[in-house]
Amino acid sequence: MSQKPKSVIVVDMQKDNVGRYCLHIIPKIRFLLEKAREKGILVIYSCDTRFVDDKIFVRLNMKPHTLKGSEGWKIIDELKPSEKDFIVEKPMLSAFFSSNLDFLLRERGVKELIVCGVRTEGCVLKTVLDAFELGYNVTIPVDCVASPSPENHESTLKILDLLKIRKTVVEDLVKEF
Repeated sequence: MSQKPKSVIVVDMQKDNVGRYCLHIIPKIRFLLEKAREKGILVIYSCDTRFVDDKIFVRLNMKPHTLKGSEGWKIIDELKPSEKDFIVEKPMLSAFFSSNLDFLLRERGVKELIVCGVRTEGCVLKTVLDAFELGYNVTIPVDCVASPSPENHESTLKILDLLKIRKTVVEDLVKEF
């Protein structure tokens, strides 16, 4: 990555969304955030924000989760935001759709995004696709994204190759900061 303004986007690392399938990425994301903050890189948490009557629960036969204001909506303690970080509420799968994320990034001159979090084939994918279409250069540290399905995780990463989305591991990525 060049030295253009960049931001780390942490997708859905909230109490209701984090389970055994993604515990291994928490220390990696924490490391990424520590290094980004040391270099003054903008950190933004995009948080799944739902209401009890949200239609997605019926459409996908899911129990309500990440309800606005609930304990499950909160970001996990291990990745607690700093006072300089931003939290963007996202009502849909993409962190960009119906949120102020694009405005927040453009106002700060951000051109490059590092996207991490859960689920690889869901909200991470939608966020990366929208970022790409909006003209951002996107990097995914593959050891900082996860899915309950290893097959879906790997398939999604392969699909992103078609768009030439940059993939790396966090140890190599932070050397570029």
